Amino acid sequence: MVLRGRLWITEYGGAVLDVGGTPILFDVTGPPLPEGADGAWVETRVAQDRVAVWPYEV
Repeated sequence: MVLRGRLWITEYGGAVLDVGGTPILFDVTGPPLPEGADGAWVETRVAQDRVAVWPYEV
């Protein structure tokens, strides 16, 4: 799965990827994201068997 968009880091250490105006929430479990990643345009590549989707109500 490939996603491209603008990455925003939350105050809790998570991340939100803005893909065409739709926020995709990331649960960051590995090492911290690199310095300068906040607000950067990024491309993520994740194997399909490593992606999980949960309903989220605002």
